[in-house]
Amino acid sequence: MPSPTPIAPDTGAPALIVALRLATAATHQAVERLPGMVRVTGPDPSLADYRRYLRLMARVYGTLEPSLYAALSAPGAAGVGAADHLPSGLAAERIAALGLRPKFPALCADLAAHGLEPPAVASDALSPPDLNTALGGLYVLEGSTLGGRVVARHLRKHLGDPLPGGSFLDFHGDQASAHWKRLGLALERLAADGLIDREAVIAGACVVFQEVYAMLATLGVPPGLRRVRP
Repeated sequence: MPSPTPIAPDTGAPALIVALRLATAATHQAVERLPGMVRVTGPDPSLADYRRYLRLMARVYGTLEPSLYAALSAPGAAGVGAADHLPSGLAAERIAALGLRPKFPALCADLAAHGLEPPAVASDALSPPDLNTALGGLYVLEGSTLGGRVVARHLRKHLGDPLPGGSFLDFHGDQASAHWKRLGLALERLAADGLIDREAVIAGACVVFQEVYAMLATLGVPPGLRRVRP
């Protein structure tokens, strides 16, 4: 799988990954304040808390991932308006350079380790996104790969090590930081090459993060989506 080349576009604007973090910061903080997140990361998390967390994350990722990943290469995925000139979807090598993999299978495996079935999900609940929205949304979901390691370390102190069913929280293992950097560089390359629209990607991240928050708040069970701050 090819590695993206580091770039430093002279646009005078913040790097896209930083702009995404700033734009979604308020929603990120709102997610962290939800009662379920406080229970999972609080001073005395229980195994029941963790199991509810896994079920909720499976609901979130099972609902959102199919549409987001499908949009990466779908015809007509480039959106409308200012991005009308963009190609429809990305070439295979561009998708590979992002270094993204679905997390829902890992969540299902973690639930199985606890003897639990994955929750029913509506994989078509998210309206078909355009390419920019999909990349913004996948940025939001991919943030769990660093934030999840923080949660995992905390849970191991209280629930034991190895953590039962911890493949989602430790998805990239010791390479989590490298994967996050790779994603940021790949997004910058796509923007620099004119294949995505920066503002549309940021808007898409905001929309998807709000959708995540709505799901967590409405379901009323422990949330735990943690997006890292690079």
